[in-house]
Amino acid sequence: MTADKDVPATVNSIMINYVAVLAAIPFVATLIGDLWYFSLFGGFAGFLIGYAFLAAILTYIFDVIAVYVVAMVIQMLSTNFGSTNDRIKSLKLSAWIFTPAFLISALNIIPFLGILGILGILYGLYILYLGLPVVLATPKDKVVQYVIVTVIATFIVYVVIAAIIGVITAAVFVSTFRFM
Repeated sequence: MTADKDVPATVNSIMINYVAVLAAIPFVATLIGDLWYFSLFGGFAGFLIGYAFLAAILTYIFDVIAVYVVAMVIQMLSTNFGSTNDRIKSLKLSAWIFTPAFLISALNIIPFLGILGILGILYGLYILYLGLPVVLATPKDKVVQYVIVTVIATFIVYVVIAAIIGVITAAVFVSTFRFM
């Protein structure tokens, strides 16, 4: 982690060359898993395939957005915790903390193994804990507080994202059955 923290980068390069690529892992794995699972339902297969594609696309888009929003949260909180206020370093750290969750989401190919994504989240928290002092020069005595506040903010971001995805997919679901 120390070698990459000072490598010059831009928001676009991080988001396009790193985050967008890694966020494709849960997209593909979830799509394959949902299509496999939904194929068991036969008669509703056409509708469920469309639903699986919509949910996967929305999840991909909001996963990428979430990395950026969490980076903004990390950056905005930085001065409160005596850390360096740097957009690029905050974005790198955010991308790094999402990496384990994106990678372990390959298990979503088998839907019931998706629960193991919790391990990726926990490892991401560990990366956040280790990364704050290294990347943003957070004082050791403020790291735990910074992690807790960042986790709470990230949780709120994901609740909003889940609500948006839920509303959109429910609207599509209802409108589809209305025309059947």
